[in-house]
Amino acid sequence: MNISNGLKRFIFKIINLPLIIFSIVSFQYAYAETVELAVLYPEASGGYSKVFKNILEGVNQLDNIKVTTHRISKKTQVVEVSDWLENSQCQTILALGQRSYLVAKQLKNNLPLTIGAIVATPNGHGGISMDGSPELFLHHLNKLAPDVKRVHVVYSEKNSAWLVKIAEVAAAKRNLELLSYKVDNLKQGIKNYTDILNNVESNKDAIWIPLDRVVPDKAILPKILKVAWDKNIVIFSNNPLHAKKGTLFALFPDHKLVGKKLASIAVEQVKENAEYELLPTSNLKLAVNRRTASHLGLNFSKSEERQFDIVFPAR
Repeated sequence: MNISNGLKRFIFKIINLPLIIFSIVSFQYAYAETVELAVLYPEASGGYSKVFKNILEGVNQLDNIKVTTHRISKKTQVVEVSDWLENSQCQTILALGQRSYLVAKQLKNNLPLTIGAIVATPNGHGGISMDGSPELFLHHLNKLAPDVKRVHVVYSEKNSAWLVKIAEVAAAKRNLELLSYKVDNLKQGIKNYTDILNNVESNKDAIWIPLDRVVPDKAILPKILKVAWDKNIVIFSNNPLHAKKGTLFALFPDHKLVGKKLASIAVEQVKENAEYELLPTSNLKLAVNRRTASHLGLNFSKSEERQFDIVFPAR
């Protein structure tokens, strides 16, 4: 009996339909399968304790994960964490904070490692640095102070060179001139800040204070704020307390969103065998000083102010 080609194709589809359906269901099940996530977080007090609490809340907001936590103290030994992991079903590790990271990178297992809640440079592990995205800093600078044409930043090679490279690309896209000053110590840093402050031009220049400890806040911030006020210079930073003291704006991490993003990176390293680099955080909140803005001739409507997460001084 001769069977037409069309009929053959139809019979083939009917015969193989259960296999196709099974494959689709299996794929969906595999993708939705719960991932066991081990979170290492440091023993902390005061404000730092709240930071880690919020990050952990964000981690737990991600769907299809089971989170197991282990607190790392100064006395915690690597062997203790290794034994804990062996007795768990965890498939991936999230290390929060420097102390947790130092322990995690000594573990002798093949579990993917994601790192977060640290100020770090790319180090071979996927995760999120507490440094804010330069792209977003320059975006908000353009939006809040569109007349600014030059941005000055003092930084150390060890801590911030990778961020400056990102900032150079972001600045070029916005027709901003980024003037970066690499320094190796406090003395060089103060000298560069002094030179910048002596030469900045009103309403044209801005100074970005990165999350870089080469020049501590107490060593230079009061002088920067005074000169900036006298010369009408825009200052922006990574610290909301700076905005409270007088910088035009600051961007700082939304810790719950950072936690959820970190969890998603940890899960994707398991489910999709994906590899990630360390990235600056894009989950940021915005603090603006309205008094400084008014002094600079920048006025924001009530609807614009409602888009700010914090406004100083409070009404």
